Amino acid sequence: MTAVPLAQRNRFELLAMEAVSDPVLDLLASHASCRSYRPDPLPPGTLERLMVAGQSAPTSSNLQAYSVVAVEDPARKEALMALCGNQRMIKECPLFLVFCPDIHRLHYVCARQGYPFGAAFLEMFLLASVDAALVAQNVATAAEAMGLGSCMCGSIRNDPQAVIELLELPPGVFALVGLCVGYPAKPLEVKARLPIETILHHERYSTDDMESGVHAYDRLMAAGRTYDGRRVSISGEPDTSRDDSYGWAEHTARRLTRPETIAASASLRENLRRILEAHGWSFQ
Repeated sequence: MTAVPLAQRNRFELLAMEAVSDPVLDLLASHASCRSYRPDPLPPGTLERLMVAGQSAPTSSNLQAYSVVAVEDPARKEALMALCGNQRMIKECPLFLVFCPDIHRLHYVCARQGYPFGAAFLEMFLLASVDAALVAQNVATAAEAMGLGSCMCGSIRNDPQAVIELLELPPGVFALVGLCVGYPAKPLEVKARLPIETILHHERYSTDDMESGVHAYDRLMAAGRTYDGRRVSISGEPDTSRDDSYGWAEHTARRLTRPETIAASASLRENLRRILEAHGWSFQ
């Protein structure tokens, strides 16, 4: 196993990293989102193996405040696709997993043992969300180790109430992120990331390398025409469709300028707190 994936992931001068040869690091650095799937079914036992990997993730105080809903029924996947911006990969993949922060089971355990549930505060929401996210990442990595492709779907939060109803999620459970799993229909391309010195801070937070890192990464992404076909248009701003300098910085800034440019469903997500509070979560 060579260290090529590590170099592909960063593509900047990281001589110490390029000298590393490790199959686990290579697997992690080779991750690429898969948005097109073959119709081939998964081998028997695949879901169970993925769940073993997921449950092996760290969990705060061993509370295991998460649940996973596995969706394989074509009709249900199509319904979820409609709720997630009509992303065809959700319908195409043989397995769609929905990772949910879950305090419903913890309420049950407290009642079972004869105690009140006294953890209704913001920290519990964060704890359960982190737990669920760690499980999702473990499952994605395990899928790729098995030769499968995967893609996280934050659009599962586009219409949280509809997803709650479709998956029959009880109070205290909501869909945090979805994950498509299946065999890639075409080769995947590793996407470069920001230079490590831009995101890694030693002893204290520093902005010393921020501009140089953003500039280098911006030029790299522009040169590769990474955003061709999906550039963000904003009413009243210059047309960027023929701008060769359109890179990560311009794309990111445009996406974050207005609610409607970060997601087509921004108006729905604005109601997320209200929906979650009505569904058993507290943000005190």
